[in-house]
Amino acid sequence: MTDQSIMKPHVPTYGPCSIRDLKPGEVKLWCTCGLSKNQPWCDGSHKGTSFRPLKWTVPERNQSVYLLCVCKYTKCPPICDATHIGLTSTIQKQIENCPLKQEHSNIGDKKLCQQCGFVPDW
Repeated sequence: MTDQSIMKPHVPTYGPCSIRDLKPGEVKLWCTCGLSKNQPWCDGSHKGTSFRPLKWTVPERNQSVYLLCVCKYTKCPPICDATHIGLTSTIQKQIENCPLKQEHSNIGDKKLCQQCGFVPDW
């Protein structure tokens, strides 16, 4: 099993998504792996990886719009903290310098490289 402190998610989008009509107290599962086709929510695509969704309870305060992170690198998940700004070059370097880069062509059932976030055919 991979140490979750060093796991790197896939970045599906470099920016937040605006979510409306969330009900206070509602429990949502926020995608942490970046593989979900239903961003920012988990659709189970993490199965086969060491990633697990983040259980998030919509705050009790009345708020009409939430900006939720889709880059998966926010420091206050699931809320976007603008970490996505300037993240593109960091992720590219992470993938280029990945210690497992030789294995990227054979990822297969693993779905993504948890060391750098590389996903084949995304």
